Amino acid sequence: MADWRDNLGGAFEGGVRRTKEQEAAGITSFIRSVAIPAFEELRSELEKYGRDVTLRRADTSATFIVYNGGVEEITYRIQSRTFPKGILPFADLRFKERGGLKLVRRESMFRSGDADYTIQDVSKQEVIQNFLSHYMPLVERT
Repeated sequence: MADWRDNLGGAFEGGVRRTKEQEAAGITSFIRSVAIPAFEELRSELEKYGRDVTLRRADTSATFIVYNGGVEEITYRIQSRTFPKGILPFADLRFKERGGLKLVRRESMFRSGDADYTIQDVSKQEVIQNFLSHYMPLVERT
């Protein structure tokens, strides 16, 4: 009979391993099926207004960079963060203010309040709306 400590350790290690694997699969699926399609729709519209857009994709993140006349307006990266109930996507933003003198970094969740939703609940439309909520004020200032 195995030592009870081995049994207990195996249960925790197996659970942690499964959770990490599930989290990685969840964010990879979200990036592929939600974030990238949202970015592609945004790129299509922004290019109509003379913006150049770079889209980068990795297994656990997606980055959307908008340029106006060769100058970066905003970098918007989707990543994940682990909460007690699972992982959730969030946006990590970078843009300049005060005529390019001040670099601002900000994080944004896709929903406000308690994190009582799952990564599967966040829609492409929410990603687009979240991006626009940060990008439009930048455009309106110029």
